Amino acid sequence: MGTRVEPTTESDSVTAALRFARRMHLGQHRKQTGEQFVEHPIAVARLLSEQGYDGPIMSAAYLHDVVEKTPVEIGEIRKRFGPPVADLVESLSEDPAVDGYCDRKRALRDQILESERDAVLIYAADRVANLRDWVAAPPDERDQIAERLDTTLGERLDLWDEDLRDLTELDEDLPFLPEIEIELRALRNDLA
Repeated sequence: MGTRVEPTTESDSVTAALRFARRMHLGQHRKQTGEQFVEHPIAVARLLSEQGYDGPIMSAAYLHDVVEKTPVEIGEIRKRFGPPVADLVESLSEDPAVDGYCDRKRALRDQILESERDAVLIYAADRVANLRDWVAAPPDERDQIAERLDTTLGERLDLWDEDLRDLTELDEDLPFLPEIEIELRALRNDLA
């Protein structure tokens, strides 16, 4: 894999968010790829940066999994990065009280679709980043990856189809919809 370039930003707050995400996710690895977990929020932020976004949306992109995957609570995000970033991160965080992988993912999607546009944009970029991880995974390892996530590849594909449908219904001009469709098609073609 080539050298990864971090998104450029003019904001000290965004840089601080990246540093905080790196520190909080230290020692964590992605179940899909085995790479350091922080590479996922960096990939999401890179997608947003390529579309011209900066500021609170970029901070939230770096931090979008911190509450879900680390001991950090939303109050700390609010204190460190302000209410706009904290509100985005909160809307992008799963409710751990929802049982079952698919139910939890659908509840998260519903929560985001009822949230502000920036949360929807981060979610759409997150879908692209996740799909790219799955497309890059060796086909013979995808079932084991799904098992580590407590799901199946079929369930995951159904959820991505639902994501694409619901995001398109919300705004057919939403950035990242073509990328979601392309990556989903590539994954399905691998399975054919």
